[in-house]
Parts: sequence; structure tokens; C-alpha cells
Amino acid sequence: MKNMRWFVPSLTLAALMATGCFLISGQFLIHFDLGNVNVVASGVDGVGVDLNTVKDYSKHKDNLKDLADIAILGTFVNTGVNDIDVEVWLVDEATPSLTTPGAVMAGGVRAWGPFKLKAGTSHTITWDESAVLFGAGKAPLLAQIKGDGIFTLYALTQSGAYAFQINNGKLIAVIDVAAS
Repeated sequence: MKNMRWFVPSLTLAALMATGCFLISGQFLIHFDLGNVNVVASGVDGVGVDLNTVKDYSKHKDNLKDLADIAILGTFVNTGVNDIDVEVWLVDEATPSLTTPGAVMAGGVRAWGPFKLKAGTSHTITWDESAVLFGAGKAPLLAQIKGDGIFTLYALTQSGAYAFQINNGKLIAVIDVAAS
């Protein structure tokens, strides 16, 4: 009788192996370097994101299940004379083509922010600080990640005249994957 309790699970495992079907799930860290972003006057600065260039994303993109966590990280520097509210907007385009905040807002969705930054100061965003700055834009960002993985992120502010930088910007996502 003791041998029989291993018989059924062994048959099940053999059947799965024969069909090549295994259920694998896990989480993967997707790291995309946004580089340095420099925004002046009443402009915007866009960074084209192609997650297909990230090995783990390409390997598992057909099995993406959910976005477990996400952050935009970097050192934000207000080089202007006014306090600002920095925002990051998502636009479904392969390469940056928009040049004004109005065009970005008309064609995209705010994914992150606003992050308040006093004139002449800098602040390095932590993971926890970044996480709370995602609002309604998190769902469209997940859709882009689950879709073709190609989009543009724009940094801007809606505050009059401004000048700011994002140094060593990064988009980091923790992706849930389930495959069979």
C-alpha cells in the first residue's frame, strides 16, 4: 500500500513531462535606464522606453501576469527659481515627439507625480517615495508593459517657468510571471 501513494503522483508527473507542460511562476525585476533628463522653460523631455531590450522582459513577456511593484528612481534637481511639481507622463509612442506639456497631457496619461521640489534643491527619490507617486497611471503603464513594451515617458511640470533635471533616472518594475 505504501508504494501506491507514490504511484499516482508519479503518473501525473510523467504525463506533465510527456506534454512538456510545467507550471512555473515567479517575479522578475525589470530595470530600464532612463539616463539624465533635462527640462527647461516650458518644455518637456521624453525618453523612449523599449523593454524588449531587457533580457528578462523579452524572455518572459508572453507570460506576464501582473505588475507587483514599480518605481521611477533618480536624483531630482530643481535648477530653477520657482518651486515645482514634477510629473512623469506616459504616451503610447515609440520615440519622443511631443514638445509641450499641453501636447503631452492631450496625448498621454500622468503615470507618476506630482513630486514637490523646492527651488534650488535636489532630492534622491527612494523606492517607497516613488511607489506612492503612482496613481491612475499605474494601470495604463501595466497595459504598456503587458503589450508591446514600447512607450515614451515624459518629465514635465505644469508650473509656469521652470528648469529641472533628473539624474541617473531609472524605471524599475517587479513583474509577476506565470507560465505553463
